[in-house]
Amino acid sequence: MDVVPDLIARNRQMYGRPGRSFFVSDLTKDALPRVDVILCRDCFYHFSFRDIQATVANFKKSRSTYLLATTHTSAGPNRNIATGDWRAINLQRPPFDFPEPLRLLVEDPATSESLGLWRLGDL
Repeated sequence: MDVVPDLIARNRQMYGRPGRSFFVSDLTKDALPRVDVILCRDCFYHFSFRDIQATVANFKKSRSTYLLATTHTSAGPNRNIATGDWRAINLQRPPFDFPEPLRLLVEDPATSESLGLWRLGDL
């Protein structure tokens, strides 16, 4: 899912097949399917605090089990931005205060960019 229609159209053409679907969606409010794991990669970096909180609430509303999301584990205090801008974010720091992830996949040790796995019910 993405909010950019051209990206979804390209992904449908290049990668679409039975059992693999791509949708235009607003993660902050559109109904989401119930799945085992939501992969939210490089998304929250572009969202305001308010939109991140709305998205996490929407993920939980889907009754999905896990969230796998990008986080920078060594990032200092989180700063708010306008949605569409960019900054590194540490989901374990305020205002999110996610617990320790169940698993952490470090993608870039130099920047501490990682994928953290959380049970949505714990957030």
